[in-house]
Amino acid sequence: MGPLVAGGCFALGYGITQRIIVMQGAPQEPRREAFASQAFPGESLEALRRRHGEFSRDLTADVAAKEAELAREREAEQSRQEAERIAAEAKRRAEQQTLLPAVAPEPVLPEPAWTQPEQAMPAPVLPKPEPQAQPVVAEPAPVLAEPAPVAAPFPAPPLAPPNP
Repeated sequence: MGPLVAGGCFALGYGITQRIIVMQGAPQEPRREAFASQAFPGESLEALRRRHGEFSRDLTADVAAKEAELAREREAEQSRQEAERIAAEAKRRAEQQTLLPAVAPEPVLPEPAWTQPEQAMPAPVLPKPEPQAQPVVAEPAPVLAEPAPVAAPFPAPPLAPPNP
């Protein structure tokens, strides 16, 4: 709260001081400096217009006409590039045709004469093999080993406190 009161007092004191200084100041208003206008060195725009015979013609451009002309130029350029590409492709194909030897057409083979297939012979019947006797081996009974007791890593705590 203190900084707010101090700021308000400072602003009030500043405002009163400024008002007193303005009232005690000279009642004269400061004079403004007047500078005479001078012409820019060189020729003016009007002089240039008079010299070249254009008195009041506006400097405007027909944007639509310029865009149409640019579009025609672009289309002409694209068609010229397409024609060049097609001509180059035709030239490349002609060179490939001259480099490749003339390929003779393949001779036409006569159709094969179909004949009657021979009678298939039946497969011979083989006797079934008899199973051989396998020797019977008795498996030994599994031996169960008792686990060894695990030694305690720490000694057991005493049951009673030691006597002094």
